[in-house]
Amino acid sequence: MEKSGKESVSLSLHLEEPDLEALIEILSIYRIIRDMLNDQLIKDVSYIASSLLKLVNVVSSTDLIEILERGLQDPELDKALLNPPKIGLTGLLSALRDEDFQKGMGIVVALLKAIGKASITQ
Repeated sequence: MEKSGKESVSLSLHLEEPDLEALIEILSIYRIIRDMLNDQLIKDVSYIASSLLKLVNVVSSTDLIEILERGLQDPELDKALLNPPKIGLTGLLSALRDEDFQKGMGIVVALLKAIGKASITQ
């Protein structure tokens, strides 16, 4: 008997029905990803990831994150989320007398102005 240099290995594997179905699902997902993956998709994903990382870098270099974090941890916000108050025009006008509301509106107005200024230069 002459040897060809290659050895064959046989493997006996017992798969239950759920295991076989999971394996087929994994292979199907792999095939879909393989078929979708092309140079244009990689370029598009890298552009989006780059933009998101730039945005995260800019936002993290400001106090905005800390302010939002503190604001989201406010117990009054929790109460309002669980039982949202109905506020009409008169409620909005009376909220304008609240110093915290005025500061929040000032931040929102400054943010909107900055976005408007940035959109003009585009």
